[in-house]
Amino acid sequence: MTHPEKMRLVVADEQPVVLLGLQIWFEARGRYEVVASATRGEQLLAKLAAATSELIVMDCALDARARRGADRFATLRAVRERYPDTPVVALTSDTHPRTLREILCEGVEGVASAYDDLKELGRVCERVLSGVKGVTSRGIDACLAIRDEDSPAAFNSNMIYREVRVSVTSRTVM
Repeated sequence: MTHPEKMRLVVADEQPVVLLGLQIWFEARGRYEVVASATRGEQLLAKLAAATSELIVMDCALDARARRGADRFATLRAVRERYPDTPVVALTSDTHPRTLREILCEGVEGVASAYDDLKELGRVCERVLSGVKGVTSRGIDACLAIRDEDSPAAFNSNMIYREVRVSVTSRTVM
């Protein structure tokens, strides 16, 4: 699928510096036009209503940190309900396999880790825009490959996993 014009996308993240970084990175690629950005869920929904976009890249837990005990994926769920035909790539800093599977069950077309480099995020977005569903970044793939009981200590979120082959083994402590 080729697109002669720039792909219109909306980006959302609670952290303004991350949001600005995403905007700059996507615009610098020359293939994308960021038509709207948001730091809050209600702002995202309002901007989606006013803008036409071909892709939404968003923090999957938008607003959840601001409200204790809130549904982590309420904004993501609202976006999927109101804009079911617009593909969503969810960004997450969570590395627990159960949570990652929950995100995939929310109907997103792609999931990327906040610990991935931007080139990997771009790869996920390109695949989603080509029509592939259930796309995950290599960092997310590594986390999903870990059994739930091994996961708390299995993934070092501070390490860069770009070209590292990860091998995880289970140990029994007596």
